[in-house]
Amino acid sequence: MRQLLNSQAVRSAARVGSVAAALVVACVVTATPAQAQSRAKVTIDFAFVAGGTTLQAGAYEIEASQDRVLLRSTSGKVSQILMPVITRLGRHDNDTDPELIFDKVGEQLRLSEVWFPDMDGYLVLNTPVDHEHRVLGGSRPHK
Repeated sequence: MRQLLNSQAVRSAARVGSVAAALVVACVVTATPAQAQSRAKVTIDFAFVAGGTTLQAGAYEIEASQDRVLLRSTSGKVSQILMPVITRLGRHDNDTDPELIFDKVGEQLRLSEVWFPDMDGYLVLNTPVDHEHRVLGGSRPHK
């Protein structure tokens, strides 16, 4: 009887181990797309605000993941600005170039949306007051 119980316990433990291993594999496979990142290099020809920091005109690299957008100066003036993603935005066109949307409030331009080619966009700033948009890049840039 004792040997039968031990045998059943071993089989139960093996099943639990198999289920746990399958869950770990499923989590890794599921997490992989969320970690996929997009990058672009852009030149911004005006001063702007990103993540609450005022930045000068210059060359920047933008890198995005599911939950954050990182803006890095390639001229070495600012190390990096990290902006949390508020939400993803549905694709509205077929641009083949990166596109940045700035909310203009008074004379200040604030980075609010980041778009990479063939991907949904990233909302990094919600501006609750009346504002205009300034578009940099994409198929219909305007200042």
